[in-house]
Amino acid sequence: MVRGEQFEYAVPEELNLGSYFLDINLEMGRADKAAIYFKDGVTSFRELWLMTNRIGNVLKELGVEPEHRVLLILEDSPEWVATWLAVLKVGAVGTHAYTYLTPNDYAYLLDLVRPKLVVADRATLGRVREAAQGRNRPQSLLVAGEAIPRLRNGEYGLRRLMEKADDRLEAEPTHRDDIAFWNFSGGTTGKPKGVPHVHGDSVVSFESFNHFIAYAPDDIVLRVPKLFFHYARDNGMLFALRSGAAVVLFEERTTPELVFGLIGKHRVTVVLNVPTMMRAMLQSPERKRADLTCVRRNFSSGEVLSRQLYEEWVHAFGTEVIDRLGSAESGMGYLCNRPGAVVPGSSGKVTPLAEIKLVDENGEEVPRGQPGVLLTRSEASGTHYVRDHEKSKATFLGGGWVNTGDLYLQDEQDIFWQVGRTNDMIKVSGVWVSPLEIEHCLDESPAVRECAVLAIKNTDELMTIRAFVVLNDGSGDSSEALEGLKQYCKQRLGPRKFPSTIQVMDALPKTGQGKIDRGLLRQRAP
Repeated sequence: MVRGEQFEYAVPEELNLGSYFLDINLEMGRADKAAIYFKDGVTSFRELWLMTNRIGNVLKELGVEPEHRVLLILEDSPEWVATWLAVLKVGAVGTHAYTYLTPNDYAYLLDLVRPKLVVADRATLGRVREAAQGRNRPQSLLVAGEAIPRLRNGEYGLRRLMEKADDRLEAEPTHRDDIAFWNFSGGTTGKPKGVPHVHGDSVVSFESFNHFIAYAPDDIVLRVPKLFFHYARDNGMLFALRSGAAVVLFEERTTPELVFGLIGKHRVTVVLNVPTMMRAMLQSPERKRADLTCVRRNFSSGEVLSRQLYEEWVHAFGTEVIDRLGSAESGMGYLCNRPGAVVPGSSGKVTPLAEIKLVDENGEEVPRGQPGVLLTRSEASGTHYVRDHEKSKATFLGGGWVNTGDLYLQDEQDIFWQVGRTNDMIKVSGVWVSPLEIEHCLDESPAVRECAVLAIKNTDELMTIRAFVVLNDGSGDSSEALEGLKQYCKQRLGPRKFPSTIQVMDALPKTGQGKIDRGLLRQRAP
């Protein structure tokens, strides 16, 4: 077992995250400082505080009480941020969803969350209405933004109600052990699972992050993934606001051109990225790239950052990338590279306030240098999935340990290296093979733009290794390129470690977090 650095910190018994992340800025004299950059406007901390209070009073007027769940399904905007903080401030429970889901997906979430109220906008209103048909939840629907459509019974325009709302709001005196929000796990391999977290969990997560990767008040933070992704919501918004830093928001779909443009426009100092977008940015013509010398820190999360991609980024932009690993279940990052001491291709060391151990199939710790299932533990961890007892038992173990399902190696310097996923490892001629190892190999090929490698059952119910690749321009005839890729893997990894099938695609499907949608790839596999 390896413990991250331990230090003294306090989690007050009476704790409300709405106040914890926002109100401190007024106490610190930052009321007139920029909190949010959005489009061509700037929202100060005072303005964000007043907006949060008004929205909190709107929620209370519509019957939201402590412990009621509220579901946000709207584009990133100052209203998103203020609504999330308002939900916490009135003692309700915050949940959120991606804005490009289908009505069926939203129907699933409505049944899972059973929200008292949903906040949508023009982009999502039609699909939310369709999803809500025949359901008694939500009881009210708030519609944010401008130029909203004609509203129906039980629907309310947020801005109109805010105009009449009081801008004074006393924070609900919530306890540190009261439920504050849900994180959602899954979505790349199946339906998302809700993980409730209490107010105190976020303080632990912030203290761990702030102990060795602190924001400064003059930082300007841009997140590539949207706010519904807890990595972006916490590390890229709440932790930044708590520190007095400003955040850049955008409502459009993320593209390399947009990211470069926002960095140049706002002189962004911190970027939270994902490997898929990093690859797309590297593939942009140099004439379309922005000068990134203003960026002092780059983060990556969501998927393992390969050594190849890391080195290409450093060569192109001259800045290191800090790969960080956390989960909806853990409530915080538990592995992270250290600024100035990045080990490319690794997940780094255990973060402060976290513990890690690698175990075998019997739950016994494995010797250093041997692969094992990664378990993590901290005071920020969740305890269960909502209405999924069987999966909860397999994930949330005794003693507060969370089973991540990831296979890792620990080296002599206590650096952790991902080997694969426990549900992806397959045997080929009696030898265990990791699809992730093959994926990293293909990712280094000059012929490959992006790829995903999965273990998939064939028609005989036997497991096979299948690669989905997007080829770089000029890679030649696809049949020749595919045979060349198989040989490339054989030469680098050995005779058994190569894909039995390689499928060429124009693009790999992505989730809202910017991850490759591996569940959809499995469905598409013939």
